[in-house]
Amino acid sequence: SVIVDGSSGLVFRSPPEEIQAEYQRLASDHQRLDREMQSLAGLPAETADGTSLSLGGNIGIISDLELVTKYGADHIGLYRTEFPFVIRGAVPSEQDQTELYTRILGAARGKTVCFRTLDVGGDKLLASLDYPDEDNPNLGWRAIRVSLELEDIFRAQIRAVLRASVHGPTKLMFPMITTRKELQRAVAMVDEEKAGLSRMGSAFAGSIPLGMMIEVPGTVGLLPHLLDLVDFASIGTNDLIQYALAVDRNNPKVASLYNPFHPAVLKLIQVAVESCQAAGVPVSICGEAAADPKCAVLFLGMGVRSLSMNPGSVPRTKALLRTITVSEAEAVVGQVLTMDSSEAIEAWLEERFTI
Repeated sequence: SVIVDGSSGLVFRSPPEEIQAEYQRLASDHQRLDREMQSLAGLPAETADGTSLSLGGNIGIISDLELVTKYGADHIGLYRTEFPFVIRGAVPSEQDQTELYTRILGAARGKTVCFRTLDVGGDKLLASLDYPDEDNPNLGWRAIRVSLELEDIFRAQIRAVLRASVHGPTKLMFPMITTRKELQRAVAMVDEEKAGLSRMGSAFAGSIPLGMMIEVPGTVGLLPHLLDLVDFASIGTNDLIQYALAVDRNNPKVASLYNPFHPAVLKLIQVAVESCQAAGVPVSICGEAAADPKCAVLFLGMGVRSLSMNPGSVPRTKALLRTITVSEAEAVVGQVLTMDSSEAIEAWLEERFTI
């Protein structure tokens, strides 16, 4: 017998009876909590004072859509289009991508699906691509940089999303934008492919919102010069935290330093949100920080009304947000931003919120 504890990272080989009994109890408690949380699936995502929120699910494969429905997510905040590329080990054809995206939109049953364009490199490599030998792959050839260089692959993906868009509400989002030139080129390619499909008589949705991910600290300061090019923005907390704190979250030697409650991270997110609000561009928070209910309270207090996370985290986040008013969340942010350490912030939040 083997027990794998995914929360602590512990593995018990041939565990004694008392360990087995304890984990059977934990499993039973988890199942009970899961049932209780599922009861929230049909309730609206709103604060105690009636402010409407939108809680989305992030997915990588089509079967994840079952979890979106099960846990009551309002939309698909992020579909990671690179997964089919990685799984196949080769670049899917435009037709294969169109058929897959069409299936996803159909399975979403009217929920909006946000397709993030190919985000490979770093810790996600494609066997079919000839990668350079990089000392720091997370700082190298990845995400939009790959797409803009491999233009034929990028254009085929854009056409596939456009062709599938007639089957349900669709958004298209570009990852790891760091310059205006990158964003201009990506947006221009979408316009060019729309014109090409029109000439061929190929149908696509008349209006497909285009968005950008805010994942690099330098991009936050550039937002006033970028946001006029997009319809929405999404703050990708996983990479933003990694880059802001110079911490590789996959490196166990320093993983403990990766912390969404770091004061510099919270202030960076606040500045990004304020820039989007000033430009009139809707902004959401995406990533595992959004899945922490205490973080969600902070984002609510900063003015964010849309979060996207692992579908299974939606009920816990919804449960806490339904107990707090916007003004209370704003007061929490005001207090937290005066603190000088993640430890102090977490301890203060733990005293006030449990879920």
